[in-house]
Amino acid sequence: MKKTSCIFTLLLFTILLTAGCSKGKDPGVSLPGPIPVGPAQTMDSAEFEPAGMCQYCHLEIYEQWQGSMHALAFTNPVYQAEAQKTSRETDGAADAFCASCHAPIGFLAQEIPPADGSKLSEVARRGISCDFCHTITEVSADGNASYRVSPGIVKYGPFNDPLHTPLHDSEYSSIYNEAEFCATCHEVTNPQTGLVLGATYSEWKTSGFAPKRATCQDCHMTPGPGVTKPNPGYAATGVPKKREHTWTHSMVGGNVFNLEQAGFDGHALQAKENLQAAATLFLGLPQTLSPYQGANINVRVRNSGAGHSLPTGLTMFKEMWLEVVVTDEKGNVLYQNGVLDQNGAVPDGSVVYKTTVADASGKETTNLWEAASVIYDRRIPPQKYVDEFFEIPGAPLPGKITVQARLLYRSVSQEKANQVLGNGMAGVTVVEMAKLSGEISVR
Repeated sequence: MKKTSCIFTLLLFTILLTAGCSKGKDPGVSLPGPIPVGPAQTMDSAEFEPAGMCQYCHLEIYEQWQGSMHALAFTNPVYQAEAQKTSRETDGAADAFCASCHAPIGFLAQEIPPADGSKLSEVARRGISCDFCHTITEVSADGNASYRVSPGIVKYGPFNDPLHTPLHDSEYSSIYNEAEFCATCHEVTNPQTGLVLGATYSEWKTSGFAPKRATCQDCHMTPGPGVTKPNPGYAATGVPKKREHTWTHSMVGGNVFNLEQAGFDGHALQAKENLQAAATLFLGLPQTLSPYQGANINVRVRNSGAGHSLPTGLTMFKEMWLEVVVTDEKGNVLYQNGVLDQNGAVPDGSVVYKTTVADASGKETTNLWEAASVIYDRRIPPQKYVDEFFEIPGAPLPGKITVQARLLYRSVSQEKANQVLGNGMAGVTVVEMAKLSGEISVR
């Protein structure tokens, strides 16, 4: 089968991690050239201010940003490993597309390819930086890096009454308060097959949050999980005007693992809090059973806190799953499902929330450049729930049995982390999003 260009490695915004391009290249494959993406703009990276310059007036915002996945978008080692492997497997056809959101200044300056960033300027290496975002003048909800920038003396932002500063001009732009601003990189479509691979924006658009005007910024640029407004404060150091609301720039999603690996424990904690505020569990259990009598128990998982599906983004490589453990009064395990095996893998037969894609022939693939259709989609839309059922065996003696259910998440599987970071690495952080237990009397 002819391989088309690998256009999607990870888009984090996440919220979000990297994709796995695992197949070797077929002999004799003829690959197309790079796919045009985003705006038809080219410019020198020197037109953009280094992020470090912004900290002199915006120290708090700078410190929030530098520990964000936006700042780590290009240097994240998982992305690095996957982007370079993808480049090798597609003869570089994916390089510009991946860089358009992971190193947008380098993309605009045509400093990528090569995918390894060896030609990147330092300002481009800082990922999605201050001056890139605050010089965006046009966006589109179509995604795939659909932004247009105008670097220069004017910086754009969400305040309609910006204060004067001798360092730059400031102008209000309504797009900074709109979800479409985030759609530019958080709506990922394979342009050759038309398959939507990362649909965070469209998930929000069709949810109950969009009519209420609860945007991405309301949840991901406020101090705590969910909409925690107002957040009074100062947009710059030493300015006289206190704003009724200021936006935080940590912009965390659910990527605990990569933030911990990068040494940003505070940001990782915020990501963990996000995950723990996203879902709720309910248990449906019989009150009593006779000895040896089995039962069909129900675990309901509700997406109660996220404005998008759980999980979201490129969910082929994330893991969210249910763990159910049934024990007797002595702690003996009578039944379990979804308990990690000795290699840290989620066992077959577990209830896993994700999508699986197939190539044009219908064969399952983890190579996103081949993705032509979705063959499995088990995710939970915003404000919706799913019911899962488990057949548990009976207990031999009278007493009580305990049923414990946990919803667990990690932003990349242990297997994928081992592949790209080496088998000697520590286990990928597993976050307990929700936990609930109940008892059944056996008599």
